Amino acid sequence: MARRAATSARIKDGGWQVRALLAAVGAAAALTGCGTAAEPGTPTPDLSGPVYPTAGAVEVSPTSTGEALGSDDHGDERAPAALPPAAQAPKVAAAFAAAWARSDLPADVWWKRVAPHCEEGFARALRTVDPAQVPATQVTSRPAVKQAPKDGAAVYEVPTDAGTLTVTLAAVNGRWMVTGNDFVRAVQ
Repeated sequence: MARRAATSARIKDGGWQVRALLAAVGAAAALTGCGTAAEPGTPTPDLSGPVYPTAGAVEVSPTSTGEALGSDDHGDERAPAALPPAAQAPKVAAAFAAAWARSDLPADVWWKRVAPHCEEGFARALRTVDPAQVPATQVTSRPAVKQAPKDGAAVYEVPTDAGTLTVTLAAVNGRWMVTGNDFVRAVQ
């Protein structure tokens, strides 16, 4: 009885050690497949192979493809799209600004008018805009170049009845597309 009491006291004093040991045993059982049995008829998983297997994964050495080390291995052999004509950039900025300044339209109609001028990601972001919150109601002059079209990027400022709309453009798939905008209210 004295021996059992001493063992019990040691377990109580070292309880954290026992819990840690049980946790380690449980983790080892889970990693080795010991533990709960699979349902009858379920094949046992193959635990060999890569850590993150994918369907049809094949081991390939970097040089087995015949590609030189250090070359681009992205597999995109398409030639980059030619830059669109610089003269098209202010036209896109103006068309976007005219569609953007229509705060009188329902949201879905407003979005359908601005989206064709926008890069896909920016168009998605504009879905959250409430056109009733757009401060301008009309464009008052042509776009003024802030950053001339160069290397596939351009920025224009478009005057409106409430301030200046800045339109950022990028060459995307051979077209000028709006990738961002900013608005600064006119001081009254």
